[in-house]
Amino acid sequence: TGTAGVWRVSAINESGGWKDRTTVEDMDLAVRACLKEWEFLYVGDIRVKSELPSTFKAYRHQQHRWTCGAANLFRKMGWEIVTNKGVSIWKKWHLLYSFLFVRRVIAPILTFLFYCVVIPLSAMVPEVHIPVWGLVYIPTAITVMNAIRNPGYALFVSSRVQLHVLVNVDIFI
Repeated sequence: TGTAGVWRVSAINESGGWKDRTTVEDMDLAVRACLKEWEFLYVGDIRVKSELPSTFKAYRHQQHRWTCGAANLFRKMGWEIVTNKGVSIWKKWHLLYSFLFVRRVIAPILTFLFYCVVIPLSAMVPEVHIPVWGLVYIPTAITVMNAIRNPGYALFVSSRVQLHVLVNVDIFI
């Protein structure tokens, strides 16, 4: 879904309709449709206009809402995904690992802790030393966890590291 997401009415109805139980209604619908075995088609060459947050504060609120909404959706739908007998183990793994857990729960928490707790504390306490490999491998590991779900983005790994750092630090400020 997202900008220019197009849905069949029958897919929405069969998946339980549009629900406002989370702040990420489109993501909720996508998970439920996936559990009903609907196929998704991504068309990447279509360009549409979209609205962007008008201020940095609005951007931070948007990112916070998306992260919290996805974590809430994971809490509400995690067990339903695991116990669903209609989908393959691979699809369950994809939903839990890529779509919900790593991307929306683990990566923001790890990034926040590392960049907003560990590094600042090491700067304030001279006895604490973070080796260079720690400053390189941890952000790289976070990015790889995100890139695994979408191999087409492997070309943009270095820019994704920078983007994740900026976005995830802003979420928790």
